[in-house]
Parts: sequence; C-alpha cells; structure tokens
Amino acid sequence: MRFPESPRFHFVPRERLKPRFGSIHARDVYVYLPQAALQDARRRFPVLYCQDGQNIWDDPEACFGHGGWCLNRTVDDLTTTGQIEPVILVGIPNTTDRKQEYTAGRSYADLRDHAYANYLCDVIKPYVERHFPARKDRRVTGLLGSSLGGLISLLIAHHYPQMFGRVACLSGAFECKDREGKTFLDFLWECGRQDLRIYLDAGTIRDGAPWTRKVRDIYLALGWVPGRDLFHYEDVGAEHNERFWRARVWRALTFLYGRPTSATG
Repeated sequence: MRFPESPRFHFVPRERLKPRFGSIHARDVYVYLPQAALQDARRRFPVLYCQDGQNIWDDPEACFGHGGWCLNRTVDDLTTTGQIEPVILVGIPNTTDRKQEYTAGRSYADLRDHAYANYLCDVIKPYVERHFPARKDRRVTGLLGSSLGGLISLLIAHHYPQMFGRVACLSGAFECKDREGKTFLDFLWECGRQDLRIYLDAGTIRDGAPWTRKVRDIYLALGWVPGRDLFHYEDVGAEHNERFWRARVWRALTFLYGRPTSATG
C-alpha cells in the first residue's frame, strides 16, 4: 500500500482510536491536510470523512485492483484552481467485516447499536477535531463513499444530521436489505426532509443506476432541490470500480465544497 509522500499526510495508529461501543476492530486512520494548513496554523477547515480509506489515495496498486481514487491529487488540483475550498480528508479503512460495518444490520431506522456508526461518530470524529485544524460546524462536515461505503455514508448522515451536513454517495448499494427486509428506499420515505446537501451518481453497466434513480426521485418528492441541495449524475458506460469513481469524484467534491462560481455539471 502506498500513501501520499507529503508532510500534510498523517498516520493515526489504531492504538489511539480504540472503540467505545460494540464489537468492532480498531484501525489506523489517515488524515490529509490542505496546503493552507501549513501556511496558517490558526485556520480551521471543513472535513470529509471517507470510507474504504486505504483505497482513496494515489496508489496505482490499491487493494481492489483498479488503482486508488487519487482523491488527494484531485482535492489539491481543485483547491489550487479555486474550484473548491480547502478541505481535510480523513480516510477510514475498511476491514474484513466491511459488509457488516457498511450495511444497516438490524434496521435502517435505528443505528443506536451500529458499531461502525458509533466508531466513526464517537471515536474518529472527536479525535480528528481535537488533534487537527478541523471546523466542527456540521454544515461543512461531510461523508463520502462508494458502493456499500456510499450507502453507510448516507445512512449515517440521515441519522446524525446534527454532525454532518454534506454527503456523497457514488454507486450506492441501495439494494441491500436490513434484517426486517427493508431497503434504504423504505427508510428514506420514513426519514423525510432534512437539511443535507447530497450528491448521488452511478454508472450504467452493472452499477445500480436504476436504484440510484429511484433514490433521486424520492429525494425530489421529499423536497430536495436539484443544484441546490441535491446533485445526481449518471455516468453512461461506467462500471462499478475505482477507475470510474476516480474519474468523476471531482463532481462530488465541487458540489459539496465548491466555490460559488464552480461548475458542477
């Protein structure tokens, strides 16, 4: 595994991130600061918490076989050109329990005993806010993931809107059911309108585009407004892997953290 060779990249060992609730493995976490953090020690920045965090960097041999997302390079490019505001990236790696951690488990409607959600919200997020120049404002604190990682990102944001105000779900695994037989779509109708800025996308080749369209339509019916607090993109010909997420993640970043003049189409 190869990580960014930069003084802005920080490795947080798992010994500092011991779970407080539930049966879950502690893990190392990776933090990538914007260049502006080295120039102004008093400045604080928005934070984007990313699932599958060992796979989001500029590693050509990342774990799933399609290379990493190059998220660090994309963020740097968009920041340098003024398309987004500087943002801290937090990469939270998956484990062999990825499916269990990234799905609803017992019920979409109740995450109180969800070990991964508790670990992210009660351990990782407070640690980042104590030790790095992070803004605590929920309006600029986001979640990002793909596939199951996108699903759990949306689910956590909906359950904890007091902590997170922005979320990006690429190729969400919306077909997954909880133990009550319900899907995310059922939960979303019950959840109702919330103050969340949401990015959705999917490819058209075995990548869940029909499910994503249904999710988009529910958001629209509940009152989300395209271009203001909802952005949906369908990538014609795209498949379900990092190659395609790497190519289009800039849209998610510019919608979540874009300057007022940034293009998001």
